[in-house]
Amino acid sequence: MSADEQFETKLAILADILTKKRGALLSVLAISENQESLYASEPSPERRDFLMQMGQEKQVHIDDVLACDDVFQGIFDSIAGIFEEKGKVYAEQVKALQASIAEVLELDIKIRAQEEKTKIAAQAAWGQRPNQSEAPPAARANLLEQYKNNNRNRPR
Repeated sequence: MSADEQFETKLAILADILTKKRGALLSVLAISENQESLYASEPSPERRDFLMQMGQEKQVHIDDVLACDDVFQGIFDSIAGIFEEKGKVYAEQVKALQASIAEVLELDIKIRAQEEKTKIAAQAAWGQRPNQSEAPPAARANLLEQYKNNNRNRPR
């Protein structure tokens, strides 16, 4: 396989990874929106169980996002030097990647905003004021913190 073919293949893989990450982020967003709605419903053991199940499902998607980030970074690092010289030749693919990255970043911002809404709904459901320092249950707090830090403090 020629160097150009390898570069094209890696660009295509990067695009596929961004598509998968986008799907995982959309799932995280949908789950968070559903959690917010569920917190507004009448308390019950079923609600608690369903919230826990949703948290576990969200964790699977967060793990997918983290895995996508790792694979993307590894591939990108392997072609970073080539990007300078070949970027102009593959301008269309590079622009498509940039657009996908912008879309993923926009989803990230939406998720962070939704997670804050969900946190407020959870605090209201537990009878807490939003400014109280008591943390939500550990599992939910860990999920949110892991998502927030998905690109920070990870070995490369």
